Amino acid sequence: MSTTLDSAVRRDLARAALTLASSMPWREVTLLKLADTAARPISDFYGASLGEAVDCVEEAFDRAIGDNLEALDPAQSVRDRLFELIMRRFEAMEPHRAAVVAMEVGADRDPTLMAAAHQRHVRCARWVLALSGLEADGMTGQARAQGLGVIIGQARMAWRGDDAGDFNKTMASLDKNLRRAEEMFGRWAGFEARPKSDEASSVS
Repeated sequence: MSTTLDSAVRRDLARAALTLASSMPWREVTLLKLADTAARPISDFYGASLGEAVDCVEEAFDRAIGDNLEALDPAQSVRDRLFELIMRRFEAMEPHRAAVVAMEVGADRDPTLMAAAHQRHVRCARWVLALSGLEADGMTGQARAQGLGVIIGQARMAWRGDDAGDFNKTMASLDKNLRRAEEMFGRWAGFEARPKSDEASSVS
């Protein structure tokens, strides 16, 4: 990921990418078109690329997961919390379904793009784990993030097969794979631990 773009430029790049992807084939999008759509000089996007534009879009969806954390039920299990947080991401994606799918066309057949997509899913997983009160650092944390990244990627494939506004396949995939991870790895994966915020509140 590039470090040359500030947060405002990244947000505008994400918005422009979603706008163009919904109106033309993604392969026809260029940095010049993105800058024009964002109403920014092309120099603002120095160091960017189409891959960076996709990163900015995915980053915006990741950030949406952390909104209104206080609305989460503090008594829910870690698995249920992971499920709810990940579903927030798909809910954020849904209004942009056509654009997101357009950006993914052909990615399933390109090993480089598939690897990049997996790394984005792992980045999302680290954020979800952090919001759930689970560690995503060290060998155990990295393994958790990699495993959850795969689960997110599988749910995303299911989401692409859902009808617009219908999350049945997405939820079924996510629920099945989270339950399987809980059964296989249990405490090691953190499923039997309470979120840190809950532990702290019980002590105070």
